[in-house]
This record gives sequence, structure tokens and C-alpha cells, in this order.
Amino acid sequence: MVALLAVMSAAAGLAQAPAASENLKSVGTMSELMLDVIYPTSDEIFYVDRDEKPKSAKDWNDLRNNALVLAEAANLLMAENRARDNDQWMKDAKLLWVAGNKAFIAAKAKDLPALVALNAELYEACQSCHVHYRPGYRRKP
Repeated sequence: MVALLAVMSAAAGLAQAPAASENLKSVGTMSELMLDVIYPTSDEIFYVDRDEKPKSAKDWNDLRNNALVLAEAANLLMAENRARDNDQWMKDAKLLWVAGNKAFIAAKAKDLPALVALNAELYEACQSCHVHYRPGYRRKP
């Protein structure tokens, strides 16, 4: 009976899905993720009330999509194939996720004042990560 349980246990282990790290494969570099995804989508939130305010359904849809991408990019930062550590990196990425999620909810509701109010929260998420992980950030030569 013990041998049967051992064989069944071993077989169950073989049938399990591969570990998450085997499934996560980065396409772009961290720099590309920051410059090509996070930077432009965060700018859409940061500068939402400058120049032209969203008016049309397309404007709001574009803003909603940018907020969604920003929040989901935070999940990419927390993925084990990208995370620099499980301490400050995760805290900073979670700050970005919270701000992006709030922006997504506000954009879906077409709530411009709520989006504008997120500016400080989003800034804190970005600058905290940069202070901790971007070499030379805010340091004078």
C-alpha cells in the first residue's frame, strides 16, 4: 500500500503544470518596457488635464486603454522573471499597480477630476522605484 501511494504521488508530481518561471519569458528588455510601455502610458495619466481634455468616446477609450496597460505593466514588473527582489521592488511595483488600477477605474467612469487627483500617487510610484533601482537617478555629478 505504501508503494502504491508513493507511485501515485510521483505520478501526480509529473502531471502537475510546469513552474511559473518556465512559462514566463521576457520579450523586451527592462529599458524597453520602461521607455516603450510605462513611460508613454504614465504620461497620458500625468498630463490628462493639459492641452486638450478628453472629450470624445475615442479620447476616453484611449485613456482607459493606456491606464489598463499601465496597471498591467506593473504586473509584468512583479513577474519573477523581471522582479529585482521581493522587497522594495515589489512595493514599488504595487504602488504603480494601485495608481494604474485607479486610473483605469476613473477613465472607465470618465472621471477627469479623479484622474487628475492621481498625479501625486503615480509620481510617488515612479520616483520611488527610480530612487531605488535607477543608477544615478537624482544624483548630482
